[in-house]
Amino acid sequence: MRKFRKKALVFATETQYGIDAIDGGETAISVLGREMKITPLAGENTALDYDNGLLGNSAEIATETYVALEFGLDWAGSGEATTNAPYDNLLSACLRQSSAGTGQIERNINDDSSDSVTFYFYLDGALHALTGARGNMKLEAKAKAFPTISFTFTGLFVAITAAAIPATNFAIWQTPMKIGAANTACQLDGSAAKLISFEYDQGNEVQYIEYVGHEEVIITDYAPSGKIVLEAASLTDFDPFAANTKILEFELTHGVVGNTISFRCDELQLGRAEYGDQDGILTYEIPIRPIGNSDLLITK
Repeated sequence: MRKFRKKALVFATETQYGIDAIDGGETAISVLGREMKITPLAGENTALDYDNGLLGNSAEIATETYVALEFGLDWAGSGEATTNAPYDNLLSACLRQSSAGTGQIERNINDDSSDSVTFYFYLDGALHALTGARGNMKLEAKAKAFPTISFTFTGLFVAITAAAIPATNFAIWQTPMKIGAANTACQLDGSAAKLISFEYDQGNEVQYIEYVGHEEVIITDYAPSGKIVLEAASLTDFDPFAANTKILEFELTHGVVGNTISFRCDELQLGRAEYGDQDGILTYEIPIRPIGNSDLLITK
């Protein structure tokens, strides 16, 4: 009897698009993830729909086949201020480019990024490989919980084979820290904000394309969006209704030295605020809209 929980995921960055990087000898990184889900035969079947004098269904043929993969992991640092986090190459396949700043690693959206990854997803006796994978990422940080990154990837189909789960090594992954008063700070328009939750969706448009002589997963556009929930201060301190459509600076910083993460946006447009309730406390729920590629992920 095969067990659903017996699964593991590894990946490697491709040097040539669509060519299996793990089989090619690139170092595979074990993913310390959760809520892993694979759709091994994503795509479309098309009915033949012959006029053959019969009622009912006609047979279908597969006209499109690719693989979809989803998983979450901890949004944490790397252990060293100037060392890439183990998920950096996953971000690269979602249009994020890493660069070294002063005592930190910065990751901005790069419109021209063409990075891709190979995944091996093991599910109790079966190996699902996908190559040429590119995708989208989301962030979430809620008070009294640990911050997370969620990924959705689309990749080229590789025939499924029988394989045992290999040895995994998660030593490079840092333990997350809870969002809260001790190790988290938030600034909105230069002033401290009592943040209850933060959500961000990079909004990549990921398309699988196939035509004669070519098959690829491409990212055609992105449109970041999200939401912040704040404790409702007095209107004299902050009026979110007057701030509708205003473009402000925003920064969320969390952690300790060596395990610090930050989200910073110099041009964050606020949407139409609504009231909410958090344990009986009045809150503001405000949609956010980063403008262009103005947001930045930082570890230090």
